[in-house]
Amino acid sequence: MLDFIPYIAESARGIDKTAWKITFDAWTSNLITLLNMEDNLFINETISNESLSLFVEQIWNDQMDNTTTANPALIRYVFLIYSRLAKVQNSKANPLLSADKLCSFAVVYGEHNTDEVRRIMTQLVQEDYIQVELLSVIAMLVDIVHAMPNLLIAPATIEILDRAYVLVRVLDALISATVFAEAIQSSFDTLDIVLIDCYRDIVPILKRTVDFNSDAAPYAFLIKKSLVSAFNSYADGHFFKPLGYISSTPTHTNVEKLSDPADISTIGLMSSKILEYIESSGLESSKNAFVDGPLIMDWEIEYRIAEKLDWINKNLFGGDDDRIEFLKLSMEQVRDSNMETGSWGDTIKPQELYSQSLQEQNIFQNVERTSKISQIHDLFPGLGDGFIEACLEANDDNAETVIMQLLEDSLPSVVKGLNRKMERKTLPDAVATVAQLNRLESEAEAVYLETDARENYKKEDVLKSRRNIYDNDEFDIFNRGNVDSSKVYVGKKDKGNADSLLDDKTFIQNEKKNVLQRVVDMYDDDYDDTYDDINDAGIPSSVENGDASAALDVVRKKQEIVDPGIENESLLVHCFLDNPEIFDRSSAGRKSTKRAELRKRTGMTDEQLEGWAIMFKRNPRKDRILDKYMLFDGNQNLVSQEDKQPLEKDNKRPPMLEAKGRAYKDRNKARYGNHNRKTQRDKKIAKAGPPPS
Repeated sequence: MLDFIPYIAESARGIDKTAWKITFDAWTSNLITLLNMEDNLFINETISNESLSLFVEQIWNDQMDNTTTANPALIRYVFLIYSRLAKVQNSKANPLLSADKLCSFAVVYGEHNTDEVRRIMTQLVQEDYIQVELLSVIAMLVDIVHAMPNLLIAPATIEILDRAYVLVRVLDALISATVFAEAIQSSFDTLDIVLIDCYRDIVPILKRTVDFNSDAAPYAFLIKKSLVSAFNSYADGHFFKPLGYISSTPTHTNVEKLSDPADISTIGLMSSKILEYIESSGLESSKNAFVDGPLIMDWEIEYRIAEKLDWINKNLFGGDDDRIEFLKLSMEQVRDSNMETGSWGDTIKPQELYSQSLQEQNIFQNVERTSKISQIHDLFPGLGDGFIEACLEANDDNAETVIMQLLEDSLPSVVKGLNRKMERKTLPDAVATVAQLNRLESEAEAVYLETDARENYKKEDVLKSRRNIYDNDEFDIFNRGNVDSSKVYVGKKDKGNADSLLDDKTFIQNEKKNVLQRVVDMYDDDYDDTYDDINDAGIPSSVENGDASAALDVVRKKQEIVDPGIENESLLVHCFLDNPEIFDRSSAGRKSTKRAELRKRTGMTDEQLEGWAIMFKRNPRKDRILDKYMLFDGNQNLVSQEDKQPLEKDNKRPPMLEAKGRAYKDRNKARYGNHNRKTQRDKKIAKAGPPPS
């Protein structure tokens, strides 16, 4: 049986590096021996070896409790043990497969190796005793989360918030790790209601705690983020996975296609559930995400659900599913309700910038190691750069020690079995590395980067400070995880033949989307009830009681509203002429009996009557209106019925003499009647000349 020495962190106080190095070699040797065993021996060793179980527990506790991570090689070997356990039969109880060990396994590896953790957990859950233990643990955690708002008292201490975060984090890790385990998912169909209720009740407690102590903001943010992550895992298992999609593990704002066939009947359940979440969220005004916003808002902000729904609709239904389209528009409205004034998680960003400074320092170390590799390679040209780098890592980057070990053939057991032609791995980001290498000229500058990152952590990134017309569009590769390559064309676009052009329904689909958007925008503005008491066109009672069909009828039917000032214009004009004091804007005028009688006859309010009088005085057609109604009040003068005699002119000319008149007619006869035509004919004949002989 292998004997594992209890794990101690290298950074622990009082630990000698040489002694720890010897212990590390013993750990790795035992782990490699364990992994190389046959299946039967491997299972018996994991079941009976208590020192192995204690070693795994200690290394995981060090990984979860401390800010610095445990040794990556040991973490990797332990993961390989569980990967092999998932492939063999585990009919007997195994201490490595207990509920607490599986919880730690999901927490340690679930965030950075999600796909493999889900595969391992799905295979392990097939064993009945493991499934029963996990169901019991998850049920206990769900009950604790459900009662958490009642257990917390505002303002809560940081220690209490830390414990609450641990519980929520474990639940999140288990729900995410078992998303493909049907037995686990089907046992917690009401988990969404528990998470929403807990989120709603715990937000006021966290807000009062952060207002009392600002140092509690990161813990409050982590609690909310874990609850949102657990809710997203529930949505993946119940909504997206049946449709053949699941949240992407590298970037959780995107979705990945699964090999399973899509179950379209899930759309109805998803639609009713998400709309129920939005209605019960109480999102009537703008909120701040991850501060006082509801769970549905933080879920949209963190995981971009509207974009996921749009992606699924386009790839699964060609963008023609109206239910998914309506859900997308609804989630976009939820996202627009975010005030974007900062969240409690903003205080965690300096730590991220600090880690970036450490990465820059590692770049300098890589430069120094490259020079040492080149030095050793000149002496041993047959060795690969990767093998030389492994030897340097095993000897604390001491090039002289490595050269002596190579000459004496006394390499450590960790690197002795490696391939001596192994190439060196490339740096993670070549562009960023080259940019940093131009600045890192000395070790002093590399150390300065750490201090500079602490003091100037608010320095904005170039991509965040850019202002471009193409920001956040569908081809912005800096802000979007993926770009639809089918929409990218090189050169002239191939429009196809006449048949494909006639079959193109893009315009119809766009117009359909515009019509649906107009229906949604119709109800965007808040209803103004200031003048409801003076609106004669009352709303049916069925609308006030929430009858959706009656409300739709009211929207569709165009109501004709008659202005009471026009309807009672005759009465108002006569009252205005007889007694204009009725329309005075004074308390005496309003309390008068004539005003009361006029209100009763017209059905108008005091404000309407006074407003009508003011506008009537300013009306440029006032005289025409008065003439119109003065014709019928009996005050105009009577019109004379006598026929008017035509006026006779006094200055009549004397009659013309008969001889003089005849001479005048002969002289001017060509201007009247048929004589004019005869005269014109005579002129034409004269111009034409005599007739031919």
